[in-house]
Amino acid sequence: MFYGWGNNSEQWPLTDGNTLVFAYKYVSLMFIFKLAYKKKWFVVGDNRSEDTEVTRPDLELRYGPDLPMPGVWSQWGLLITVGVLVLLSIVLNVF
Repeated sequence: MFYGWGNNSEQWPLTDGNTLVFAYKYVSLMFIFKLAYKKKWFVVGDNRSEDTEVTRPDLELRYGPDLPMPGVWSQWGLLITVGVLVLLSIVLNVF
């Protein structure tokens, strides 16, 4: 298949025993070049009734600035690829 879309998530353990979950929707080209949107952060613990959606600034206030981040390529790979192709075509047309 040449293109696709769907939901995905990434998880990391936190120092207080909870789990940090990054959930997002994506579109992709050849399942390599992704563009993530509708990004949401969750803190998931043992007591599932306390699972909450939080913003990135709130996470940094609560756990510090050294929190893991999803990869740039998995979030913006499609836009990076399009940008490089546009830049390459401009350079080739100028020279």
